[in-house]
Amino acid sequence: MRQVETIIVGGGPAGSSCARELVRCGRPCLVLEKQPPPRPKLCAGWITPKVLADLEIQPEEYPYGLVQLDRLRLVVGRSRRWRFRISAHQYSIRRAEFDGWLLERSGAEVVQHTVREIRYAGGRYIVDGQFSCTYLVGAGGTSCPVRRNLFPPHPGKLILTREAELPGEPLGNECILWFPFAGQSGYAWYVPKRGGVHIGFGGLADQIPTEGLASLWEEFTRLLDGEDSVGDMSPPTPKGHPYFLNPLNTPIKQNGAYLVGDAAGLATWDLAEGIGPAIQSGILAARDILGLDIYQRERVGRYSLGLLGRFFRWVWARLP
Repeated sequence: MRQVETIIVGGGPAGSSCARELVRCGRPCLVLEKQPPPRPKLCAGWITPKVLADLEIQPEEYPYGLVQLDRLRLVVGRSRRWRFRISAHQYSIRRAEFDGWLLERSGAEVVQHTVREIRYAGGRYIVDGQFSCTYLVGAGGTSCPVRRNLFPPHPGKLILTREAELPGEPLGNECILWFPFAGQSGYAWYVPKRGGVHIGFGGLADQIPTEGLASLWEEFTRLLDGEDSVGDMSPPTPKGHPYFLNPLNTPIKQNGAYLVGDAAGLATWDLAEGIGPAIQSGILAARDILGLDIYQRERVGRYSLGLLGRFFRWVWARLP
């Protein structure tokens, strides 16, 4: 049986960030990843300046190129829609490239392995009878086996999405957000990125209208047709990405086991964006293992757009 101080289950942004923090502090760790990179990942790929700050990189240092979203077009309202344009300082990436780069950059050893069974014995975690560790980090997404084996089920709100990515160069660097859409708290998006455009919508499962996701997708494509900067589109069949947004009192660590990223139900409260919270939580969990900080859910940022996100969330909840 292979023994290591820390095992990280999952090599996405949360797991890679945790691994990098441990490796650069000279602490051994092993990443167990069921699917080697590059992994296809359907995601809007929105990242904030804080993500780059947490990763300690400048935009020009990212080898695959970032698209700076220099303007946000906010379309707010239900029966009547108001349009606002604001200057922005956000970025977009392609997840397959981004995730693979983060994992390689971590410097951690990666073993391809699908985790199924985890047990705790004698102060150590035994993974499938093949690996043993003192600290175990669950970074395997919504269905993470660390959560499934050691923590209660997700207690939070289920978020449903329908998304598609279209190849080709976008007409501009303006991101469009429609609020509300797919329920009172949901929204839709158009995010330009290098070599493509990501479109989609998401909302709380218990607020999705009775006509369902298929009907909403048809309504969404009509919204796209009405925007002058989008251009002609023939969106492919969308796919879904369900995940949870868990409350603040959800346990995320116990007896040397940690949950980070989607496994912890972490996403921002204004845009339900998960990349930033994933990276921040992975770093905090590593620093907790190192004895340099304390990993608490309250320490992970809750808003992608800061005060602006809070303001618009208050506004669109009150518009007709």
